Amino acid sequence: MGMIRVGKVAYLNTLPLFYSLEGFEIVEGHPPDLVKKLRGGDIDAGIVSSVEYFFNPEDYYVLPGVSISSRGKVCSVLLLSHKPIHEVLRVRITPRSLTSRYLVLYILKEIYGITPEEVPYGEDALLSIGDEALRLKHEFPHVYDLGEEWFKHTGLPFVFALFLVRREVPENQVLRLIEGLRGSIKDFFRDLKSGRLHIPGDREFLRDYFTSCIDYSLGEDHMRSLEIFFRFVEKETGRPAPRTISLFPL
Repeated sequence: MGMIRVGKVAYLNTLPLFYSLEGFEIVEGHPPDLVKKLRGGDIDAGIVSSVEYFFNPEDYYVLPGVSISSRGKVCSVLLLSHKPIHEVLRVRITPRSLTSRYLVLYILKEIYGITPEEVPYGEDALLSIGDEALRLKHEFPHVYDLGEEWFKHTGLPFVFALFLVRREVPENQVLRLIEGLRGSIKDFFRDLKSGRLHIPGDREFLRDYFTSCIDYSLGEDHMRSLEIFFRFVEKETGRPAPRTISLFPL
């Protein structure tokens, strides 16, 4: 196998993962497109919605120590509502993240006792993610951060995306990818702290976003959180949750 192909979602929150990552073929795309490519073997690894592992655990290893998560507010996965959340009955859900769909259903059903109707228009509330959520949040009177809602209920981080690698990728390539990702995250936060980071946007907002909203680790509490979430997805889909989450063995 030559240079492995790595999927990158073109959202702000993936920037630290790819900031100084070199030696790989980077394939950009929207979350559903990258999931299809990864599932079909058109890319070898990628940062994708965590529920992709739920549906196809036999195809992947989870790269240890790396995720896109939140410990409280996530800032860019939002329920934007015209009504208070306990009055929300009709929800328009972005097709760009299956994980966020199941998360908003968990929050409405398990926390607020609401079984919402999913609608294409005429909604009480809109599930929005990524850069779109950051742009639209000022246009709604009620804004609910789904990472914060999960944390208040469970006391655990929520894992929005996992870095998955197909099981047939050679071990040496996977180890090189893990080392590259960890180095990229370290380089990014070093430059963010020192002021050497040059990205467009409000500097104060970006510093707060990357240090207070997004968590790039993957520890035991993240794994417990995934187990809770996967049990809910099992209940919603009727498909059995993975018995274990297979981290790539180091």
